[in-house]
Amino acid sequence: MKKIISFIKKNYIYVNITFLLLTIYIILFPMITIPIKNIFPAFGECTYLRVTGKPCPLCGGTRYIQNLPKAFTDITYLVHPFGVIMIFVLGEAIFRIYNLITKNKEKSEKYVKVDLNIHLITFTCFTIYEIVFIMIN
Repeated sequence: MKKIISFIKKNYIYVNITFLLLTIYIILFPMITIPIKNIFPAFGECTYLRVTGKPCPLCGGTRYIQNLPKAFTDITYLVHPFGVIMIFVLGEAIFRIYNLITKNKEKSEKYVKVDLNIHLITFTCFTIYEIVFIMIN
């Protein structure tokens, strides 16, 4: 475990950049798909839904993000499980930007461990959400 922590600590800026790019992709994907769906209609379809006939845990996520301004008029819109995930994603983006701004400061081993544990908890919650969703449908 110490080897992994020291490796991540040495390459922490790359971890931050990778996670920041992933969060930007998740946030911007619904906006990118609108013009692409007009050119390639199959791109806008969920492959899991097309193959199995059942919705995947992320089905509706694109519509959810596209309708996010609804959250300003109806706060219950954010209580939806996908809304909670998007709140985590936005928090992740803010956290990564903060880490990149303060990149010159050496991150302690404790800081890196806390960061990794937060991601482990988030990943576990998301996995539980997917398993429950698949069991219900």
